[in-house]
Amino acid sequence: MSNKPANMPADFESALGYLMSVSTPTVDDFKLMAYVEAGGEAFYAGLANGAPNPQIADLLNANGREERAHAHRVRRVVEKLSGESFDVPEPADNPYYVKPEGVPIDEDFLKFIIEAENGGDALYQGWANSVDDEECAELLRQNGKEEVAHGERAKEMMALL
Repeated sequence: MSNKPANMPADFESALGYLMSVSTPTVDDFKLMAYVEAGGEAFYAGLANGAPNPQIADLLNANGREERAHAHRVRRVVEKLSGESFDVPEPADNPYYVKPEGVPIDEDFLKFIIEAENGGDALYQGWANSVDDEECAELLRQNGKEEVAHGERAKEMMALL
């Protein structure tokens, strides 16, 4: 089994858009999610580099670390469902590992983050309900709970602006 998903869109936004439309994920969909989640680490790191203050940078970096943890949980789902080894991609091997530059961290952007992270929770909860393996479902639910926590951190950031 290949490490890369067969259905890998060219860019992060296209991959995320595709994944948000999936209600019953395949092993390739889970692989793609691992790439997207690992790319989320770079997304938050790039935002942290341009944060208006160190407290907001710390919260953004915490979200990024958890995005990588989400990728590792999804790796476990891939391995359990497929019976094959799967590695979370290293940054150099992940086309979605791109640090954004020049993104203004303002109230509107943080509201967008809250909405996106809550959407991630809904996706993970739906995926958890679609798998028959309870261990895999619990890993997916945990990712969803942490997506909500990312939105809560964005609310903290709004208070720090």
